Amino acid sequence: MRNLVFAALLVVIVIGCAPPAAQESSELGAAAEGWQTAFNAGDLDALVAMYTDDARVLPPNGEIGQGTEAVAASMGEFIDAGLGGELTTIEAVVAGDLGYRVGTFTLHTEDGTTVDQGKFIELWRKVGGEWKITADMWSSNLPAAAQPSGTTLVISHEVKDPAHWLAAWQGEDSRHALFAQHGAASVRTIQSPDDPNYAGLVVEVTDMEAFQAFMSTPEVETAKDEDGLVDGTMRVYQVVE
Repeated sequence: MRNLVFAALLVVIVIGCAPPAAQESSELGAAAEGWQTAFNAGDLDALVAMYTDDARVLPPNGEIGQGTEAVAASMGEFIDAGLGGELTTIEAVVAGDLGYRVGTFTLHTEDGTTVDQGKFIELWRKVGGEWKITADMWSSNLPAAAQPSGTTLVISHEVKDPAHWLAAWQGEDSRHALFAQHGAASVRTIQSPDDPNYAGLVVEVTDMEAFQAFMSTPEVETAKDEDGLVDGTMRVYQVVE
């Protein structure tokens, strides 16, 4: 009889210590709807308030961030870009004070143009009776941008006014747009740390024939004069892997 009583007590103790069963949660779904409302309203403060103070954000193509400032920086990028979105919950499950949500998202501009589609997973924790996100990870369904392929050139030269030369490579109508029209997929500016008058370009060329023809045009000579390049100082090097 004593063994039977002991066994019964053991069953009660085990049941009492067992973790709560996981179950679908409408409460978590409602909290998630609040996130979407704040996001589309551009309310950064409301968004940040929906995360725990030690929350982690795991964005695509970036390092893990943790804490309120990291959350604000990640979400602020979307808001500053004027983006809104729709989230669809595939599964929202809780077990005690912990839960998770898996779903898909669509991001769009103010005029409704879709700019990204992807998926996400969130970990939620109940803090003071309120559900908050403690980890947020998302990624795009779109293919990764193709990396430029071709030849890398380094063009060095001396300039009369470093600030004036650098300004020519900034803004919407910069030299970047001009070079892109003639076989240069991307251009990066470089300067000597010892003397900014010695500067240059790292050019990713995808059409060498078009680029070489372009560099021999009067248009380039005019650009050199306008940008303040010192005559006879330009040198072109090819990167050899």
